[in-house]
Amino acid sequence: MSENSVVVNLNQFDRSRRASSGAQVSAETLTMLNDCRDQLIEGATRTLTHQMEAMEGTLLAMADRSPLLDTRNVYYGAQGTLNKQANELLSACKDAYCLGFSKFTLGREKPATLELSELSLVGDQDFELTLAVDKATSRLRFNCAEELVALDARIAHLTARPNLGENDNPLGPRALCEALLDGITQMNVSQEIKIVLMNQFNLVLTTELAGIYQAINRYLVNHAVLPDLKAGTKARAQSRHAPASVQGSSAAQAAAGGDMFNLFEQLAGGGNGAGGSSAGAAGGGGLSGAAGGSGFSGAAGGGGFSLLDSLSQLQLGAMRLPDGGSFELPILEAASIQNVLRSLQQSPVMQSASPLDAVLVDAVAMLFDVVFDEAAIPDRLKAQIARLQIPVLKAAMLDRNFFSEQNHPVRRMLDAIATLSIHLPENEAGNARLEAISSIVSRVLDTFEQDIAVFDSAAAELEAMGATLEETLEETVDVGLQQDIAQIKQAERAELAPVIVHDFINRALKDQTVPEAVREFLRRDWSRLLTTDYIEEGEQGAHFSSSVETMRELVWSVQSKADMDARLMLVRILPGLLKRLREGTTKINFPAKLADRFYATLVILHANAVRPNTQPVPLPEATPAEVVEEVAAIEQFEAENTVADVPATTEAESEPAAPVFEDLFSLRARSLNKGDWVEFHYEDGTIRWARLGWVSGVKNTYLFSDQDGLNSFSIGLHRLADKLRRGEAVLVERKSITESAFGKLMNLFRQKLGHA
Repeated sequence: MSENSVVVNLNQFDRSRRASSGAQVSAETLTMLNDCRDQLIEGATRTLTHQMEAMEGTLLAMADRSPLLDTRNVYYGAQGTLNKQANELLSACKDAYCLGFSKFTLGREKPATLELSELSLVGDQDFELTLAVDKATSRLRFNCAEELVALDARIAHLTARPNLGENDNPLGPRALCEALLDGITQMNVSQEIKIVLMNQFNLVLTTELAGIYQAINRYLVNHAVLPDLKAGTKARAQSRHAPASVQGSSAAQAAAGGDMFNLFEQLAGGGNGAGGSSAGAAGGGGLSGAAGGSGFSGAAGGGGFSLLDSLSQLQLGAMRLPDGGSFELPILEAASIQNVLRSLQQSPVMQSASPLDAVLVDAVAMLFDVVFDEAAIPDRLKAQIARLQIPVLKAAMLDRNFFSEQNHPVRRMLDAIATLSIHLPENEAGNARLEAISSIVSRVLDTFEQDIAVFDSAAAELEAMGATLEETLEETVDVGLQQDIAQIKQAERAELAPVIVHDFINRALKDQTVPEAVREFLRRDWSRLLTTDYIEEGEQGAHFSSSVETMRELVWSVQSKADMDARLMLVRILPGLLKRLREGTTKINFPAKLADRFYATLVILHANAVRPNTQPVPLPEATPAEVVEEVAAIEQFEAENTVADVPATTEAESEPAAPVFEDLFSLRARSLNKGDWVEFHYEDGTIRWARLGWVSGVKNTYLFSDQDGLNSFSIGLHRLADKLRRGEAVLVERKSITESAFGKLMNLFRQKLGHA
């Protein structure tokens, strides 16, 4: 924070308020903490090192696409820092992290006392840096939510700080991001470069940090730090007496991500650490002998009631109750997205279920709540997912790996259905695809009993459908956008043409002794042909290249030829040169009188060029009447031969002015690639899905197509960034819906246990 600040940093004040009283950790604990520290910072710096070349390429691409010189210089500066000081930068980041970690372990955090002299205003630069760290922290925490729930609890337990906040965890994203910024600051680069480098590091770590946290969690589990995520509890009695093979299997599942299942067991026992045993007793042993001990028995014990068997009945219609009655769920209509598991929870059925089964039903019901709240999934697709509630609940009871394996067949099927959201337009094709999805869901409902392979085949079929649709859409878009792309390119060339043509003419005339008549002809008349050719074909076009070459030959032809070889060369090229000049002047409708006068002048200039060591023949002077006639012809020529306007291709809304420095939303817009999806929200409440088909490298124009690739529209970079900023456009992240839901679900259960 700057020395001129007069407002306290509330984050730091809150941290100091929660700081411990300075108790020292034991040597054994310190060793484990240091091992975890090394795993995190070594893994992070190793990842950044491997992606260094890719980050440099990204920064260069962003610089090339930026219309502002200052912004381009920022990107080039960031790329230069990575290119020349990568090792020094990462070493500084590593040292900064280790220093901050040591302060935590030694209890040297800022004391809780707050001095009035420390109050200060937050400067603009401090605010921008704080905002960058906050955003980076939020992104990393969101993408590592499930891993961090367990890690926060274990570090709090290991350091005997039960009230340790998520931003105070020395292994958390906040500590890592602050260390990265401290390391970047040591490079003595500008404020803007710091933010750009911070964003690049964050984007790279977003996809890799979860794996590092998983490894740290496994390390702590292996060292008996909350292996069952229950602070201060002993192992369950049945686990102590279980066969070695079963214990090994349980340990492997816990290491693979069984923290959520352990939370279920803890909740089933009342959250006090003694419930695992009671839940197991009430549930007929807790773990089923089927499926290698990976499922639930679903039995209530004394009454012989089996929730799992009853669910199979409910899947087909109505289930029998222990008292002889029956229960059936509300009928799901074609467009219904009702959470029927909530109705199941309120039914007499659950009175005979075990505590563990009750927690499981609640967990799966919450899972569907999260899925149904996902705005990116259309309601008619949510209705198909809703039909799978009972089969998914059964599968979760049969196989606890449902909670730990991201590629579990049931989760793959749900993710595959959600992914098809982008391929369901409100037309006949979308309806046909919805029917195909409904048919697959119906087959699962009709055939699933206890074999999870039913979901595996359904998931494979849905994934194949999505891949085929994506491939077909790619082909359709590539063909359908060609005309729009050509039109946008032509419009952009029309804006650039005056500058490009002026530059080519200047280069042709530079340091050359050229008669004024030729200079005037090139700048006033031949430039029209160059402009037309450039707009139609671009700089690499055959006609534009030919016109440029003709201009260069014309300039050379009127210069004095001192030796015989040059004179002979002029004689050889002159017929072709004059032919191309006449074709060019005809193409631009050059007036005949002006053309005759120019070619008559050119004859004299060529004669003077080959005349050895004698006085040049003077050019004929025009009479006043000829001058008036020539001026009138020129004015008429200019009026009748203005370069045609190219149709505009941008949206009706004007493009906002480019910001002085691009924020996160501009960077998000620039990071879009072909094939990415954006959800546009309109004032009337409608939502439009659009797929990016092409990005102009000249003016940063983005060309989108609809879900079937039949309609397209274009939008400028800054208009798109503005829509992202306002929430009128949302980037569609093609990630697992179940993974996101499980992350939120684990946080909810953790709050129930009072860990948050």
